[in-house]
Amino acid sequence: MLKKISWNHSFTFFLLLFAAATSFSIALTQIALTLAVILWLGLCLKEKKKPFPRTPLDWFFVAWLFMEIISTLFSPGRYLALEHFVKRALLIPIVYLIAGSLQTRKQLRWLLLSLLGVMTIVAIIGIVKYHLGPGGLEGRLKLFNHYMTSGGLLMINGLLALAFVFSRAPRRVRLIALAAAVLMFFPLIYTYTRSSWMGYLAGFAFIILFTRWKLIFALIPAVLLAFWAAPPSLQDRLTSVVDPWHPNNIERTFMWQAGVRMVQHSPLYGYGDSEVGKRSEPYKSPQAKERAGHLHNNLLMFAVILGIPGLLVVLGLFIRILATEWTTLKSLAADDWLLSGTALGALAAFIGFQINGLFEWNFGDAEVAMLMWLTVGMSLAAGRLRSASD
Repeated sequence: MLKKISWNHSFTFFLLLFAAATSFSIALTQIALTLAVILWLGLCLKEKKKPFPRTPLDWFFVAWLFMEIISTLFSPGRYLALEHFVKRALLIPIVYLIAGSLQTRKQLRWLLLSLLGVMTIVAIIGIVKYHLGPGGLEGRLKLFNHYMTSGGLLMINGLLALAFVFSRAPRRVRLIALAAAVLMFFPLIYTYTRSSWMGYLAGFAFIILFTRWKLIFALIPAVLLAFWAAPPSLQDRLTSVVDPWHPNNIERTFMWQAGVRMVQHSPLYGYGDSEVGKRSEPYKSPQAKERAGHLHNNLLMFAVILGIPGLLVVLGLFIRILATEWTTLKSLAADDWLLSGTALGALAAFIGFQINGLFEWNFGDAEVAMLMWLTVGMSLAAGRLRSASD
């Protein structure tokens, strides 16, 4: 009995460590995830139960991995493409680990506390760091990695916290969630990452529309007021979002045009994930100046990497995730604030991730993609917990 308890406690420790470390260390996150998976498999083997549940996403994952293998085999840079494919494939078990191992509401609460609690602490450190630095675009906030990675992490965690602010949770819980959301909002702004801002706004709008739709009419004047109160450097960054002639936006356009030409050149199985930025150079306009490692758009990157058939498979997976998370959210009673808040936050985070991905290759950012898959697993776990209690 002691060994069984010790085994369970060890697994729980590394699972919570994995969630907590997503905010500040990719190395610790990967180590904790690996150990959690190993312990979970061992625990299931000892108890003679299936480690991973069946989900509505299974065959979509299989089809996606198949298309990745095909594109890798035909890639001009086969070994590098294989390396990147394996890195993406190894993140998929996160979905099944979370969906299968969270078997009680208490476990889900601890996971949320680890995830959002540590992110809040990191956000406070980020606020202090930013105000001690030069500020503005010159001092774009980096929590522990690139400012775009920081923006993606803050966006997803911020939306998870906001979901509980607008849930029917006890007042104490909503106030704590509000404090966490506010503390994450400011460092998100300080990253000056426009795509993360847009993803956050889209996820926030969805939360309001689902819970208190009349408040959407207050969101627009609130955004305008915030814009008016913002410093000039922030105002310039915000207006650049809708300025088609802004230098950064023009460079994005050149990248996307090059990506379309690459797809036209290899539409069936793509190039594989091998130095896409470098391979796009011959397809760019002579006016292009920026040399990037990717094309700043998830769908275009998948089209270049996997070809059009692979892009359709990935689109099918994304649509299936949206449909599954929406079905889960609709099936949960609003009074069950823990499960409904989790499902709402997960869906808002996935919407934000997709909007973010229209202007960034965030699927290729391991830290952000890892957190996104974690939220998908949490949504599936919420649905399973609801079914278990019926």
